[in-house]
Amino acid sequence: MIIDSHAHYNNNAYKKPFRYLSYGVEGYALKEGELPQLMQEMEKADIRYFIEPGVSLQSCGEVLELAAQYPGRIFPAVGVHPTRSIFETWSDRHKLDAYANTPGVIAIGEIGLDYHYKREEQHRLKQHIWFIYQLNLAWKKKKPVILHVRDAHEDALRILRMHPARKLGGVIHCFYGSKEITEQYLKLGYHIGIGGSVLQQEERTQELWGAIPHIPLERILLETDAPFILPYCKDVIQPKLLRRTRNSSLILPAVIRRIAELKGISADEVEQATAENTIRLFRLPVLEDDP
Repeated sequence: MIIDSHAHYNNNAYKKPFRYLSYGVEGYALKEGELPQLMQEMEKADIRYFIEPGVSLQSCGEVLELAAQYPGRIFPAVGVHPTRSIFETWSDRHKLDAYANTPGVIAIGEIGLDYHYKREEQHRLKQHIWFIYQLNLAWKKKKPVILHVRDAHEDALRILRMHPARKLGGVIHCFYGSKEITEQYLKLGYHIGIGGSVLQQEERTQELWGAIPHIPLERILLETDAPFILPYCKDVIQPKLLRRTRNSSLILPAVIRRIAELKGISADEVEQATAENTIRLFRLPVLEDDP
């Protein structure tokens, strides 16, 4: 059983026919279809459950609607992404509190800090304010967090060390980082989310490969961030075709295989452990041996 701990199937990219990436015994392939077809295909591939985080106040409502369409398969989280927080009206923040009270919400996320793009100083300040507000909400609701941290590890770690929400745990989503940064998140009790990033060929990927052998297997979660973070596959698929291709959870067997290679263990061990980790961390209402 495979669980995708972070995907965005409420994204507009999936609301009309689309091209998506899959992975099978013959490697990567492109397919076309609509979301119901993709969901059926993933179920046949034993990719059984998905965690769907919100990224804005509007998207949180959409996430809850999608989860209602796929009860027991899609588990919603609600939160405001750091790069979206600068566009939200502060007086609307209480909507997030209401969303968090919705039955079935399993986490607060995705939340965090993102310094990747040049921002005005007040934009960073607004990210900090929203981040702390949402950590407070997680602590109030006693829910783990889904963290988005990009080029901002120093500030994020400083805030997390001081906040009691760290006791509830969570996951560092779409992780790229050195062994040293990894160890700091692990020390605070967080899990590490690994997806298509481990299958890329960028310079920062080398750093991630070096960190994975040092991450305890019981602290790794699988993710895709679909429709984003495509793996490197330009050697088998024309780059021009990839430009409008959506990622999907169907690539997770490739992620599992790469993690297994880096840790020197079997793919079955990785698959089983990551599913168990996700169920335990988010207290998913499923059985680990569900048929």
